[in-house]
Amino acid sequence: MDALLDYLDDIEEVLEASKSLPFTNKISVEKDRIMDILNEIRLNLPDDIRSAQRILGDHDRIVAEGERKAAGLVEAAEAEARTRTNNHEIFRRASEQASETLEEAKKDARDLRLNAMDYADTLLKDTEAQLREYIAAAEQQHKNALEFFNKLIDIIYENREQLRGR
Repeated sequence: MDALLDYLDDIEEVLEASKSLPFTNKISVEKDRIMDILNEIRLNLPDDIRSAQRILGDHDRIVAEGERKAAGLVEAAEAEARTRTNNHEIFRRASEQASETLEEAKKDARDLRLNAMDYADTLLKDTEAQLREYIAAAEQQHKNALEFFNKLIDIIYENREQLRGR
């Protein structure tokens, strides 16, 4: 690229060193000198063009690679975001299910405790009723026993009175 700039500088020098024609803007130049510079440009231009094309090719390849990498990064970031979103959703659902399960377990425990209390109350009520029946029966038997013993005492007293002659 520097060589091309040097050739342009050479052409500029030749043009400035040229004589201008009277009453016009035209100049007289050394044709051979200009032709030599143009030939040099033609010989060296392909190298410069190849270098420029290589640079452009590298640029295009680098840009394409950068775009491909950027697309990969975006895709990876989107996948990570989806994964995190899914994980968050899974965590939220698991938390909801855990809360529901805990509430259900509390309700079941409360129901079980109430049922156990009702069962115990029923057993105690039945036991109380049986004890009342036993007490009533024992009181009746005690009353019957007292009556029996009182009758025995009366019979014994009468027998004793008869023995004494009274």
